[in-house]
Amino acid sequence: MPTSFMTKLTTARMRKKRRFRRMKMEGEDRMSELPDEILVSILSRLTLGEAVRTSVLSKRWRYVWTCIPALNFDAKEELFHYYRTSCRDEYKYSKWVSGVLAQHRGPNVDEFKVCFDLDKASSSHIDRWIEFALSNRVHSIDLSLYDFLTPSPRKCYRLHHRVLGMGLKNSSSNIFVGFKSLKTLSLKAVKVDDEAIEYFLSNCPLLERLSLHFIFALRNLKVVGRSHLLRHLEVVKCCKVKTIEICDTNLISFTYGGKKPKMMLLKNAPKLVEVSIDPDWSSIGRARAVFLMLSCCLSQLQILRLEIFHWKPEGLRKYMFPKLKNLKEIVLTVQRMCNYSLLGFLVMIKNWPNLQRFVLQIIYNGFHSHDKLRASRANTREAARYCHPCLKVVEIAGFCNTCDFELFKQIIENVVVLEKIIIDTRNPNPDSDSDSDSESDSEYRELHSNEEQQLRTLVSPGVELVIL
Repeated sequence: MPTSFMTKLTTARMRKKRRFRRMKMEGEDRMSELPDEILVSILSRLTLGEAVRTSVLSKRWRYVWTCIPALNFDAKEELFHYYRTSCRDEYKYSKWVSGVLAQHRGPNVDEFKVCFDLDKASSSHIDRWIEFALSNRVHSIDLSLYDFLTPSPRKCYRLHHRVLGMGLKNSSSNIFVGFKSLKTLSLKAVKVDDEAIEYFLSNCPLLERLSLHFIFALRNLKVVGRSHLLRHLEVVKCCKVKTIEICDTNLISFTYGGKKPKMMLLKNAPKLVEVSIDPDWSSIGRARAVFLMLSCCLSQLQILRLEIFHWKPEGLRKYMFPKLKNLKEIVLTVQRMCNYSLLGFLVMIKNWPNLQRFVLQIIYNGFHSHDKLRASRANTREAARYCHPCLKVVEIAGFCNTCDFELFKQIIENVVVLEKIIIDTRNPNPDSDSDSDSESDSEYRELHSNEEQQLRTLVSPGVELVIL
């Protein structure tokens, strides 16, 4: 073998060893060699705070985070872990958001979320944030400007027409460009009037989801026509709303919660298959009003969520729910008052022959598990002899063995194709701030081993029992 070749081979091996020793001492950073697009994609999977902290890794990482398209300013995750806020906290939060936006270098913004207890004192900051999002072709805007307490209408931030460019003749401005790309809009504790909501609906051709919570300036909501792509609509706790008109739309889901409006008109919504109603007038008798409002789409409903707080066992048969032949899933949130048995709600499912999932959430109010249950004899007899042909999954949240054992037994005996039953002994409404929480929470407890065994002995081998 020639000497020159051996010399070259030896030199190459020595270089490789030196490079290996240097990599071992310094550590190899292969990730930093990746292109910016991949690094931005990686950081987009972190929280905003985590992404910002990567700037200290090296010079290569210093400004990568400034190009991430998702700007989620959720204070609960990043800054604060307590209930109420002070003026200093608002200043700190506003400084954080404004500082991040000032350094942002990305070509556009996919998601912009502000989640903090802010009011009209921060109006100038919020105005600039909205203008920034719209001018960067934002896809999703979420303004959640309140904490766990109900916000005060007098202190809420007002979204002025000028911020949205309403009245401007120049439709080529950056704000108008932002409207063309907006797909999701969620406003909570924001003062925005009927005209502004209509402006969003008219000027956002790609808008698919609209969520309005605690919008105290809203009086009349009108969603008419199939020219837009709106698929999901939520109207919750908008206490001043008087009329809701939904006609000739392609809505798939509709959620309403709050006081009964003077008029709620749903007409010609052929794709509406999912409805959630959480009314403040949620008695079993007035539940009929809900079904009257939904009369145009009852035959096509597949998912229904409904709260019923005021009821009596003997009233369940009198106000039996209508027959919903296409219903696949129902979630009933029921307030257990006094010593009423829940067997009557099991009888109701006979009007839903194709039901596959039944969820019953139980909230206690003025009831103690040692009280003797009061049940309608007619409900007890009918529950015992009815067999449901399609029901596969049953979930009972807020289960109490001493008073719900008979309900569990009837489900096991009469649901012929049951595949899974979930028993959850926890409070289904843990975020409630009512004064009676300390009393009601005492009714939620884990099952004793002998109680759990008692339930398992009733379950057939082919049925999965999950106890939480």
